[in-house]
Amino acid sequence: MKRKNYWFLFAILLLSLTSLSQGQNMTPDNSSSEERKTMSWNPQPSSPQDPDDQPIRVITHLNESDYKELLDINDNFIRETGIQVEIKNIPDTDAYRQLTAALEVGEGPDVMLVNSPWIRSLASSGYILPAESYQSSTTGSDVISPILQMLEWNGYQWGIPLDMDPYVLVWQAHALQTIGIPEIPQAGKEWKDLLVKQENRKDKKLIALPAGDAYAFAALMGGMGTDPSNPTNEGLESLSKLRPGIQFIEAGKMQEAWTSLKDEGLVMVAMSASSATKERKGNGMLELRLPEQLYAENPFLLRGRSYAVSAQVQHPQNAADWIAYMTSDMSQRLWSDTTGYLPVLKEMYQGDQFQWLQQPVRLDRLLKPTDGAAEAGALQSKWDVFSKAAKLLLTGKSTEQEYREALEGRPKEKSSNE
Repeated sequence: MKRKNYWFLFAILLLSLTSLSQGQNMTPDNSSSEERKTMSWNPQPSSPQDPDDQPIRVITHLNESDYKELLDINDNFIRETGIQVEIKNIPDTDAYRQLTAALEVGEGPDVMLVNSPWIRSLASSGYILPAESYQSSTTGSDVISPILQMLEWNGYQWGIPLDMDPYVLVWQAHALQTIGIPEIPQAGKEWKDLLVKQENRKDKKLIALPAGDAYAFAALMGGMGTDPSNPTNEGLESLSKLRPGIQFIEAGKMQEAWTSLKDEGLVMVAMSASSATKERKGNGMLELRLPEQLYAENPFLLRGRSYAVSAQVQHPQNAADWIAYMTSDMSQRLWSDTTGYLPVLKEMYQGDQFQWLQQPVRLDRLLKPTDGAAEAGALQSKWDVFSKAAKLLLTGKSTEQEYREALEGRPKEKSSNE
């Protein structure tokens, strides 16, 4: 009888253990508190069974034609990958304020394509991720050095560069030869020779600049070898002598100036590289020159755009894949051919592997490594002051001394008649 009782008790115990074992799957996680903390701060990627239907949200700051071209390349990405992308463009002048306002309240995009000089500010405000966190090849060794400088802060790179659109000097080579100048003038004596030749053609203008365009003013000074933020007396004297030969292009009149350049009425016009590239096609006598020293010392003048990933991004790998596609060799070819913007990879200005691109400018100084000295250019901090002072100087409404005093921050003394 006792043996039967033992077997009965053993069966009950076995059933109890079995029920307990099955019930543990329904209870809260029994892992240690440290393990739970680790899991909460290190979320695991979604399993393949979990569909990722959320599109990549992108905000851009582009003009209408550039935005259309970006949408075309993006359509290629969607067809090839099946990943959905929603792009919203903010062309407004207050685009930076609109973007940061959305980021501030957690309603920002996953990815943004913005002016490269914005990157540091976005990074220091905690709005974007360092590029190394989502893109494996971001050493920057292939990127033009001054462009890379704009994307670095606190020891990290915070953006992936797309392009640049600096102002260039477009020269009419045959018109130069006609007045006795065999080659495109470089800084110093060659510009002096050009000014002497201009004395014999006072009935014609020598060069054309967009009225009130500080980027054009800076490009002219850089081409003459003059530092806009700290010019020499000789440089200012040359600018003063050049003033009678300057034609200012009013809004909507650029095509007339371009026609005059082609017809050799003008010798040089300053304009953005994208505009010059489009207009120059089919005219072998027009040559583009980039004032490299100016841009090496003032990277913000290169006027590039860069991609950045928001700190609020939901799917960083999808965002990284999209940026990689949009900056691939093929995409850059489409972008440059259509928009006229210059690429930012050194290799596209060297060797023969990118013959399809046919760069309209030659680079030398900008391809060399920099020592970081241009990280905080003096001209950028004085840009508004420079814009006003340069316009007054080039239009003959102020003297060289007044220009220098304005850049140095010295107040102008009022005369007794004022």
